[in-house]
Amino acid sequence: MPISKEQWKDIEAQLSRPKGLVELICDGYKISAQVQYANMKLVITVWVDGAIKGEWIFNVSNSDIPRKFYCEKNRPAAGSKMRSWYLKESKSRIWTKEQRAEYAAKAKETSSSWLPYWSNSKAFCRHIRKTCTSIELVKIGY
Repeated sequence: MPISKEQWKDIEAQLSRPKGLVELICDGYKISAQVQYANMKLVITVWVDGAIKGEWIFNVSNSDIPRKFYCEKNRPAAGSKMRSWYLKESKSRIWTKEQRAEYAAKAKETSSSWLPYWSNSKAFCRHIRKTCTSIELVKIGY
């Protein structure tokens, strides 16, 4: 049975308060989302089938779990000094056109990781609705 708008509002409200807990079954996976403290702020931690595995954070090619349930964070691949150097060299006339294009591409490179927590309940619910085809509510609260 699909989740109604009122139930989604209840889920968002539950995940907006400290120690809130929601259990869902999404595409055959048991998802537990709980509000916890991390680095002096509240975050929504997501467990998939009762586990958080380190291989899901960086190695996404083997599994669809991070893309479905985790929060993607993109960061520049190079530090700010290297990026500014790449940009400067991409405009320099001493290099060939291909080398300048390569430097410009290196300045724009990013590396992504998938974190098992969300900072916002609305963003978590929106992502789950967008990526999962079947969602069932198991439990709200303790």
